[in-house]
Amino acid sequence: MSDFYIISVKHTRSDQRYITLWGADDCGYKQRLNTAGRYTEDNVRARLGYYNSGSSTIAVPADVVERLAVDGDSRQFVGADPAPGVPRVLLNVRDVWSELILNAVEPPPYKVDPQYQGAAVGKVA
Repeated sequence: MSDFYIISVKHTRSDQRYITLWGADDCGYKQRLNTAGRYTEDNVRARLGYYNSGSSTIAVPADVVERLAVDGDSRQFVGADPAPGVPRVLLNVRDVWSELILNAVEPPPYKVDPQYQGAAVGKVA
């Protein structure tokens, strides 16, 4: 069984440097992996339409997300909830979105329309 991160398609805007993830227990939004929630496969599959809708969220295995993560700029998180070490983040770029969508737990029922810098509005990555 795998753990998953829930990627927030809805709450990631094109002016953001990093992709937004869900916090633990369906609470809040995070951009650093070390503060984001991890969800069990059983939990994700039990509520697949909620966690992997496509229009709002996609559920991606933790190992895929962690492989795509890069070191973020800790200066961008000054004043945010404290977390030790260098922040690991997902860059809000086409290539990362393409990998996330390709590796979603299942193909989502609705179109994934991520907003990232340079994305044409209404186009899939």
